[in-house]
Amino acid sequence: MFIDLSKFNLANKVVGVALSGGSDSIALLHYLIENQKTFNYVVKAINIEHGIRGKDSIADSNFVRELCERLDIPLAFYKVDAIGHSKEQKLSIEESARELRYECFFDALEKGFFSVIATAHHLKDNAETVLFNLFRGSGLKGLTGINQMENKIIRPLLEVSKEEIDEYIDKNKLSFVLDKTNLDEKYSRNYIRHQVLPEILERFPDAEKSIYRFSLIAREENDFLEQETLKHVKDIDNGVEIPLPCHSAILRRAIVYSLKKLGLKKDWEKVHVDDVLSLVEKENGKIITLPKELFAVKEYDKIVVYKENSAVLSPFPFTLGKFTLNGKTYSIEKVTDKSKINLKTGLYLDLDKVSKNAVIRLKSDGDSFTKFGGGTKSLGDYLTDKKVPLKDRNSIPIIADKNKVLAVFGIEISSDVKVDNNTINMISLKIY
Repeated sequence: MFIDLSKFNLANKVVGVALSGGSDSIALLHYLIENQKTFNYVVKAINIEHGIRGKDSIADSNFVRELCERLDIPLAFYKVDAIGHSKEQKLSIEESARELRYECFFDALEKGFFSVIATAHHLKDNAETVLFNLFRGSGLKGLTGINQMENKIIRPLLEVSKEEIDEYIDKNKLSFVLDKTNLDEKYSRNYIRHQVLPEILERFPDAEKSIYRFSLIAREENDFLEQETLKHVKDIDNGVEIPLPCHSAILRRAIVYSLKKLGLKKDWEKVHVDDVLSLVEKENGKIITLPKELFAVKEYDKIVVYKENSAVLSPFPFTLGKFTLNGKTYSIEKVTDKSKINLKTGLYLDLDKVSKNAVIRLKSDGDSFTKFGGGTKSLGDYLTDKKVPLKDRNSIPIIADKNKVLAVFGIEISSDVKVDNNTINMISLKIY
């Protein structure tokens, strides 16, 4: 068994071996110990007892602990409840164990116990992963297999076959434990390992290597598409804009990026992506409701995926001064020097035309607005005419007398309060 350790840049690093006690991780530990002087790194280990197999699981962890003591290898030990976690998070036992395992890995990394983690994934594991993802309907990303180096995790055995590992174990007379759950075919990966792959390998002996080459190609192409997707999205305050037209391959990825960016990391489904995709052919203003208070809307030449703005502004009497809303400061100030008026940065109105009953609040049903140039329409229709995004309409403060809107901050003032030759007291509305 040969591993090219030079490509992992391990010099002066502390390598933590994910040590289950099984033959694969034992072979990896032994190989790394044998080569640590050559590549100048330190070996430690980490073991996680998942709470799945009762006494057998505890015995395996004890085996690992005794082995590390005998070899004088520092060990980080974690105990987790994968079964309880799977029920709580609605995950399979496999997914739950993996999630908790990697949480332990990164916890140990953050605490500085080691600087890089080495797991014992090998060629067959990669083939199983690709087939598993393919069978459950994954896209291209799921077919990229297992990454050999990512996020301070390395997988030195990834290009090594299971047969080579077993030969290494026999040659060096290494003891290991057998995880009986690896034989239980109720787990999908085990079914693929014991039933599907053997049939494939009988017909195509080099299938595992071929699948690995395919996964590398898929990874390269997926990385390219991910980079192109990032060029085609625009992050905004509480959402993501996707300009149209957009090739469907990029658009689908852009939608997934948007959902994850806004917090829908696990709960999104293909149907949600398809629903957002359908907006391309819909009329302007069409909205799709998504999980976790997310929405998608067709806005002219783009699709916007956004989280509903939770702006709260209790109505308060109109007065000069400042107030804040969603991180912005709104200013109502008296104009003392009319020569400094700048129509690009503020709105100006006649203070004496603002009724005593006016309040500052957010948009409400029934609001109407008389445009600066004349003509009255509902505030909603007016904001549509001004192409104000739907996601922002309920978070823009207004000045209103009952349902009569006198000004919309940052957008326009009503003709009812416009400045004229008789204006004595002028005020400005500005946003910082």
